[in-house]
Amino acid sequence: MREKFLKTVCCLAVTSMLAQGNVSAGVIEAFAEHYNAAQNYLTQNQYSSAIVEFRKAMRINYLDNSARIGIVNAYLARAAHYANTEKDYSKAANDFRSALFYLKMYPENEQDIQNSIGMIQSANGNLNQCLKVMGTDTTAGARYKKAEELRAVANFPAAAYEFSKAAENEKYASEGNAQVGDLMKLLGNDKRAADYYQKALKADPADGVTKMKYARTLDKIGQYDTAVTQYNDALANAKGDMEVLYALERIYLKKLAQTPNDADLNANIGAIKQAQGDLESALNYYGKAERLNPSSTLTRLNVGTLYQQKKDYRRAIEAYDSVLTLEPSNTKALFYKAQALSEMGDKQTALTIYKSIALLDPNNKDARNAISNIVKETMTPIEYIGYLSQNGTLSELYDYSYKLHKENKIDEAIHGYRAYIQKDQTKADAYVNLGICYASKDDYGSAITTLNVAKEKFPANNLVLKTLKEIHGDYNSTRITAASASYEAKDYKKAIKQYLEISPATENTMLGVAASYQALNDYDNAILYYKKAEALNAKNAEIPYYIGYLYSELQKWTEAETYLKKALSLNPESDAKQLLSYVQQNGTLGILNSGIELFEKQDFANALSKFNEVLKKESNNAYAYYYRALIYDEQKQPKSAIADYLNVIKNSKDFPIANYMIAVDYDGLENYKEAFKYYKQFVSVYSTDDEYLKYAKDRMKELEPYVGG
Repeated sequence: MREKFLKTVCCLAVTSMLAQGNVSAGVIEAFAEHYNAAQNYLTQNQYSSAIVEFRKAMRINYLDNSARIGIVNAYLARAAHYANTEKDYSKAANDFRSALFYLKMYPENEQDIQNSIGMIQSANGNLNQCLKVMGTDTTAGARYKKAEELRAVANFPAAAYEFSKAAENEKYASEGNAQVGDLMKLLGNDKRAADYYQKALKADPADGVTKMKYARTLDKIGQYDTAVTQYNDALANAKGDMEVLYALERIYLKKLAQTPNDADLNANIGAIKQAQGDLESALNYYGKAERLNPSSTLTRLNVGTLYQQKKDYRRAIEAYDSVLTLEPSNTKALFYKAQALSEMGDKQTALTIYKSIALLDPNNKDARNAISNIVKETMTPIEYIGYLSQNGTLSELYDYSYKLHKENKIDEAIHGYRAYIQKDQTKADAYVNLGICYASKDDYGSAITTLNVAKEKFPANNLVLKTLKEIHGDYNSTRITAASASYEAKDYKKAIKQYLEISPATENTMLGVAASYQALNDYDNAILYYKKAEALNAKNAEIPYYIGYLYSELQKWTEAETYLKKALSLNPESDAKQLLSYVQQNGTLGILNSGIELFEKQDFANALSKFNEVLKKESNNAYAYYYRALIYDEQKQPKSAIADYLNVIKNSKDFPIANYMIAVDYDGLENYKEAFKYYKQFVSVYSTDDEYLKYAKDRMKELEPYVGG
């Protein structure tokens, strides 16, 4: 900000001092000491010291209006200093918050707030200006977080103000007002703390912690009747809470001291003593209450429960009967009497009474539960399921079935879930649990059927879909185990049947079928199913190895080579490497033999194709070169023939005849010098005395004139 934007802060007039009443002179003197010191600091513009001293004065008397006004003035003055002089808008904002807390939240008297309306508006405007300059997030969540930060650094007035602002949002209404109540208590203002606890409970009536804080605060400020209501409510939700019991006892004893002949007070104290376990004292108070008001059925009921607590069931029933004489339809007396009879072992009479209560009050859950418990004790689970189907609620039937399920009473649980589904087909969990029960008995057919019905009814239910998938998985695992056992027992045909029954097919099931066919030496079918397994998992290097192996057994070398190379591409360390070498050798030999066979049949074109194929695989195969050279000779291609014969000599010593063939081809080309050279080489390495050797020697003599000796 370029200039002072905050209006001049007008301070409130401070006039009164501590109301003296019954306050001791020492307290008045201590208050005056801090108050006067605070005023002194304020006039000297020592605002922080003034705030500290005003706080001390307010701890002595939080109701003193002069101290409250003094601390407001100090906060406002310091806020203006922070904003206009130090440009510290964060500190200024906190002081404006604190001033607003003491101006509009702290006072018990509404008129005090109205008297300060001008100052409230001014402080509020200045606070908003500070927040705007800082770009402060003023959403409810942000204000609540800010309040927590202020509380953490013990800036309680500013924190309380921010909690109250957050509480204006419904989401933070309960928690925010409860926090203000806590801070009011810390600052000594129990009356206003009670007001804020009340606001918090209005937003969330079930908040037991705040209810107890509210009750204690009401108790502390002397609002006993309202405190009793809150304590009783808290006690109903936290039975046996000794703190609540002692608080109620203290309040009732105070009241009893004022009106000792109040029958209800004596009865209430008796109930408290009973809850505390002091049964003898309870009986004394009940006795006095009965003498003061002989017609009180509540006291007689309490006496009955006390004797029941002592397990003196005869006297308890006498007390209940005395109530029923006056009020035959008193359901509490009937219920307690039935309870006592049941505890004595007379369950049939108790059952009759519980049923009469259910007729008088069809919504009486305690009676219905008691009936259910007695019936349950006298029936088998199946009989009780039948009873619940006719007389119970759907919730009771389902809960009982679920209980049987948890206890691993699977047959009974199945009976219960089926009975439930007959009455209500809208609960997906019933189908799911029924399916799980069937699966636990290995009755996968019934489990899957049940869950498929559920899938049709609840197609988007994730639990149904997940359970169906899991049970399918369990079922298939069971069947795979059985098929594997058949394989291990060498019953391969049975194993094949079992593997093929598993749906959907998996890599493992197809491998199982393939292995079984392989064990039966049915390699064609084994290869077929290995290929199906490969289609389901193309990354498994073992599968193409198995296929390559079986093709090699069938001497289908080309196919074997293809799959073994695939195995090596997936896993260079595969055993396929050694087998591939063997397959390639045998594959080349097969092609070579096929070519020789075609050559002998004078099918030179196809033979040539075969020899080319061999040489493509093995560029050093002398046999392929030799026979290809022979074909070239037949086709009158002597130069091509010579090239192949030279490769024969280069790659093998087993073909001395190749020299002869080269010599003949050169001779035909009238290259006598080269012809003589190879005849000579032939004669040097050829030892068989046959027509070839004779011809070579004779021809060398004839060619001597052409080669110069």
